[in-house]
Amino acid sequence: MRILHIAHWSIPWFIGAVGLYALVKLARGYIDNSAFTEKHLRLVRIYSGLLDLQATIGLIYFFWRGIQIDGFPLYRFLHGITMFIAVLIPHFSSYWNDADDSTRYLYNFYLLLSSLLLTLLGLSFIPSK
Repeated sequence: MRILHIAHWSIPWFIGAVGLYALVKLARGYIDNSAFTEKHLRLVRIYSGLLDLQATIGLIYFFWRGIQIDGFPLYRFLHGITMFIAVLIPHFSSYWNDADDSTRYLYNFYLLLSSLLLTLLGLSFIPSK
């Protein structure tokens, strides 16, 4: 249980770092009007993969702690639903694989930004102790 707790509270720092780095790279690519390369797509995929890992650990932690320790308070459901939406959003980037570079930069930027903002909203549901 302790390992799940540590993992669930450590991975978001990597997600935040990768997300912010990807936002800067996507914004810079859009401003410079450069080609959307495999490196940019890889950043979006790494961010999305880290979110998937975090969601998996979160679900295991949610059920394990809920069943064995303190039940299922409302804030956990709100946190989980918000984070589930935040995890889904970056996966929509594949809809613009055939678009021009400018569109891919812009849409991926907005997808990652909205995912990061929803992540912050989801974290706000957790009460401080």
